[in-house]
Amino acid sequence: MIIAMGGIFAAQAQDISFGVKGGLNVASMTDIDASSKISGHIGGFANFKFKKTWAIQPELLFSGQGAKVDVPGDDVKYALSYINVPVVLQYYFLPEFYAEAGPQLGFLVSSRYKRGGTSVDADGFKTVDLGSAIGAGYKFPIGVGVYARYTFGFTDLIDGSADPRNSVFQIGASYTFGGGK
Repeated sequence: MIIAMGGIFAAQAQDISFGVKGGLNVASMTDIDASSKISGHIGGFANFKFKKTWAIQPELLFSGQGAKVDVPGDDVKYALSYINVPVVLQYYFLPEFYAEAGPQLGFLVSSRYKRGGTSVDADGFKTVDLGSAIGAGYKFPIGVGVYARYTFGFTDLIDGSADPRNSVFQIGASYTFGGGK
């Protein structure tokens, strides 16, 4: 369905551009006693702009997520790596400034935990994460942009009594090639 919608939007788009983006993640997990883990994200996007105020932007991002869990006498750090595919609808308040929101599908590619200097694979995490993203950004006329986004997961990451979900705040920079600068 997302591919079909993308094809329809691409056929109707007045301005198509491509770019790269990356930045800082401040990630945690909800519903457990956890603190934030700092990591990053990097990837690319296509931007299909309609009229002057609307665009749809599918992205492909590698994202480091997880959390630090306080355990008596020690801290456990969960490092989760995802390939995330957000598809956000953008509304441009000004030619450069936009707000965005949309769904995100994440595919777990690695799950590790570190405790007391030992890092091992962490089993039991679900391999698909469905979530949503909301954010804002500014694109300078030279193709460089800055953005902030919050993504929150709808999927329980593990089965059990606690229902942790991903919670990630992102800030970053982008560069757009071609139209839409």
